[in-house]
Amino acid sequence: MDNILSLEARIVANWSRSLSPCDDVPDAEPLRLVDFACDENLYAVLSFLDGPSLCSARSVCRAWKRLSNDDELWRNLCLQEFHVSPEQLTSHPDSYQKLYQFACRSLKTLLRDYLHEQCLTNLQNSLRIPREAAMTLIASRSFP
Repeated sequence: MDNILSLEARIVANWSRSLSPCDDVPDAEPLRLVDFACDENLYAVLSFLDGPSLCSARSVCRAWKRLSNDDELWRNLCLQEFHVSPEQLTSHPDSYQKLYQFACRSLKTLLRDYLHEQCLTNLQNSLRIPREAAMTLIASRSFP
């Protein structure tokens, strides 16, 4: 399959070189499918990505970077992953991408605090020590 695609790419590159009036034009790079995809199709591809993948998609090319910043994509992610709709918000966010990032950070903080509390409770119960002593013990071994 790869040989067929590279053969087609060479045929198209040779054809495009034959249209050029200059003989000193360097060999053109093979054409890529992504170069011919319209914004609507790229947008459809990006709409299937999760948040981290959508952030990574920015580094593919300028078109993907431009499209991945579309607020509608981030709004849909907020709805899908966090069930946050515009109607639930007291004020409209500056961007849904920022709202998504805020929700991710908040979720991580909640999880960290919950796990810290569970660790503290388990340590206190298993060692049968006062809560303050368990907190001191955890603080002396925690990383910034």
